[in-house]
Amino acid sequence: MNLKFKTKVIIFMIFGINFVLLPLICYNINIDGEAIYKVNSTNKFLKTSESSGKIFINGASDWVDFKNAGNCSGEGTYSDPYVIEDLIINGGNTGSCIRIENSEAYFRIENCTLYNSGKNFFNYDAGIRLQNVSNGYLIKNNCSKNFCGIFHYGNNNSIFQNSIVNNQIGIYELGECIISKNNITNNNLCGIYGIGDLNISLNNVDYNKGWGIRLAWGSNNSVTYNSVKYNDGIGIFLDEAVYNTISHNNCSNNKGNGIHLEGRIDTMITPWDDPLYVQSCMYNVISENIVNNNFCGIMLNITKENNIINNSLNNNKNGGLELYFSREIQISNNQINENYYGIKIVESILNNVFQNTINYNYYGISLFNSSYGNQITDNILHYNRKCYTESDDSKGYNIYENNDCIEIKDNNILIWIIPLTAIIILSGLAIIILLLRHKRT
Repeated sequence: MNLKFKTKVIIFMIFGINFVLLPLICYNINIDGEAIYKVNSTNKFLKTSESSGKIFINGASDWVDFKNAGNCSGEGTYSDPYVIEDLIINGGNTGSCIRIENSEAYFRIENCTLYNSGKNFFNYDAGIRLQNVSNGYLIKNNCSKNFCGIFHYGNNNSIFQNSIVNNQIGIYELGECIISKNNITNNNLCGIYGIGDLNISLNNVDYNKGWGIRLAWGSNNSVTYNSVKYNDGIGIFLDEAVYNTISHNNCSNNKGNGIHLEGRIDTMITPWDDPLYVQSCMYNVISENIVNNNFCGIMLNITKENNIINNSLNNNKNGGLELYFSREIQISNNQINENYYGIKIVESILNNVFQNTINYNYYGISLFNSSYGNQITDNILHYNRKCYTESDDSKGYNIYENNDCIEIKDNNILIWIIPLTAIIILSGLAIIILLLRHKRT
């Protein structure tokens, strides 16, 4: 093969590799093959931005004065909103960079860089602070090195395609809001902390030092198609929340649990005594998520009547799915493989575990501490060390029917160890022979 031909082959290979990798650089593909928009940390429009002082608008008259001073465009209507754009604001470590209160005007904040707000938690200092505000649209802003990247209290607002990094809290949300296609990373306490009626979708909420997403005391939230990975705490945390949908997220490689639901103990009673204390975390649907390589995949503590359906729960350090003090949970059609516990049920009753695939765990399904009335039916449990284990106070009180169980036996392990050892020895001898021949030549 001559030199010119080799050169052409190398050039062709380089172009081919670039062609294959280019789509992967531009998009992060979710578990159903749909593209999750990935926001760049740098904004191509920043070269046209101008430095500005901090902005405070309180009510309709301030908007009029702000516009008359030449600081924004628009009329504050749906078809012609006020527009604040292309600004760079250093908060000087006090207050908020942009603060808007008591506003119903339509407005848009776009392509602004907002950093170094104050650090006062009680004032909710932020890059952008909206309080008692509706009809706002925040798009393509960079909110970094603030206490809150964005603080929002209000209704009918949208937070879209922003870069929210290196804050204490990425987004602190109280109210009704759409949060979509944002890059929310490397925040110290939490990526998104929300209380309200939220639609959270297509965000990258990765590498935060605390929780990825935490929703407290809320209802009717939708958390879908997000990347929630490599956080130091829990990926998605529902705290005393009801009627929420957690679906099609990738919650993998978090140091805490991938997804965690937590109720509240109002009265200390045993779980079979009409447990009123689980009313605060129920009727949630957790479906079609990838939850791999966490401490625990999905954990429910003090919950009732939740549905865990069609999730992938693999290679978690402790359990794929764990229930504590929970009842009437429907667990079906999940893939639960290569965890220590496939499913671990502790002091929980009347749960229905059916049509799951639970393979290659140390324990398939384990029940502890007076867990009874649970129905374990139509599951596949292959190559776990034990298909089922029960503590003495749980034995005889649960139903097992139509499960396909194949356990690993010690002699089965030896069958594999012996040929593998032989292969390793023979490979080593072959290498030694080749080295000796090479020395002779």
